[in-house]
Amino acid sequence: MLKMWIESQSTLPNAPSNSVGNSSEDLGKRARLPPSNQDERQNSVDYISQLPDAIILHIFSFMTTKDAIKTSVLSKRWRSTWTSNQYMNFSLPVHSSLKFKSFITFVDSVLLRCTAIKAKRFLFDAPCYALIQSSLDRWLQFAIEHGVEEVSVNLRYWRYKDFLLPRILFCCTTLVHLRVSKCCFWVFSTVNWCFLKTLRIDYAKLNDDGMMRVLSGSPVLEFLELKSCEGVKHIMVESKSFRELVIDSHKFCGQVSMLKISAPHLLKLRLLGNSRGGEFRLDEVSSLIEAELNFNMEICALDKVKAHADLVKGLLKRLHHVMKLVMGSWCLQALSLMEARDMFLPSLKCRHLILLGAAGHEGVPEAIAKILESTQLLEKLFLQTTCTPNSAIELNADSVGRRVFAGEEFWNFVKWRIYQCLMHLRHVEIVDRGANLLAWEPVLSLLKFLLQNALWLDKIVINSTNSKSSQAFELSPRLEVARILLSHPKCSPRAKVILRYPFQGCPSV
Repeated sequence: MLKMWIESQSTLPNAPSNSVGNSSEDLGKRARLPPSNQDERQNSVDYISQLPDAIILHIFSFMTTKDAIKTSVLSKRWRSTWTSNQYMNFSLPVHSSLKFKSFITFVDSVLLRCTAIKAKRFLFDAPCYALIQSSLDRWLQFAIEHGVEEVSVNLRYWRYKDFLLPRILFCCTTLVHLRVSKCCFWVFSTVNWCFLKTLRIDYAKLNDDGMMRVLSGSPVLEFLELKSCEGVKHIMVESKSFRELVIDSHKFCGQVSMLKISAPHLLKLRLLGNSRGGEFRLDEVSSLIEAELNFNMEICALDKVKAHADLVKGLLKRLHHVMKLVMGSWCLQALSLMEARDMFLPSLKCRHLILLGAAGHEGVPEAIAKILESTQLLEKLFLQTTCTPNSAIELNADSVGRRVFAGEEFWNFVKWRIYQCLMHLRHVEIVDRGANLLAWEPVLSLLKFLLQNALWLDKIVINSTNSKSSQAFELSPRLEVARILLSHPKCSPRAKVILRYPFQGCPSV
């Protein structure tokens, strides 16, 4: 039994140093005397047993159910406290020694002994085998009958397509957060998720009718994420509470070659991951204030180059009003492969622009210049360097008739085009993930140009996120870049160059 004990300490009266019997030697002997058994029993306190139930249950919320049961050895009071646990977390690791039948018996026994009136959370993560599938419906029904607020179901391995979520789940009116992974998310009846706020669906088969039922049955939905899903062609959300949509690695297959998005009250949109074989179309996203285009699609022929560049241009046209825009490496490279006469981009109102990767890819400076030309109100620019270009696009620059410029010569050539952007730019930040000095060349020429021409520039910040950056030899490229910038002429008298490093002892610049 684990207890916390407080031993009593002798208090010694203050007395003059020359008093008899109060020498330093006598005081030391008295201080070293062990307390009596009676004093020890009177002053020992079992804090573990005195914890309120609310705190104990809060502690359980950070544990798996298996670990919560282990706390029964802490004290007599804790022996059965776990049975009132409202947070159920069942997980069967891949290499667990526990057999499937034993795992099922364990879950059944826990739910049988459960005395909690309400189940706040039910998390389940296990391989998708027939024995477990047949029991999962029963366990979900138990959680739903106890008013569960958060449900997460993750079934591993390829047989996930055989498992259909129980219909009772779609009528759970207490749900607030739901995540299902590797399940068949087909809806055949009315959905009643009147309190659902976040919904995540991973690796699932969907259809437009089922998605429409889900979205119409979730009137207060705020967040929706679809990861590696297939089958849906249209996402339409009319709810005024809808705030964020994430589409990650969408699977276009068969006749489904386009995903249309219509959400008039949406505030944040993120298109991520590998999405090949189709395209995205934004119909109604007039309330957006933040957008991220960080997806990629394979380009395998010249006739696809213009189509993918038109895709990026079309998305930018629908996102012209956003205040914060993130563009990934593939989108930049898709624009860079266009012919000069087709490189016109719509005017963008964004004030915060983030460009991720591929800074050294041939032709990307032209794409960056076009984006800067279109963002005349830009105040903050964030760049991320990479050592090598994205392998998703392997076409040669000459194959699409693009003119290539080099370094400072190029930026001086396009200065007149991005003059309006230079009037408002105040903050430039670059994140370096271990790039060598050679990979810095394209970015360095841009930084020198901005330092020399941005009228109100406050600072250029160089950050490093490389885990190896604490090694001495990794520091030299950043120091050299910082020294070059410090010695370069600057237009704004208050412009600073700041080098940040994630370890102590970093020399400040």
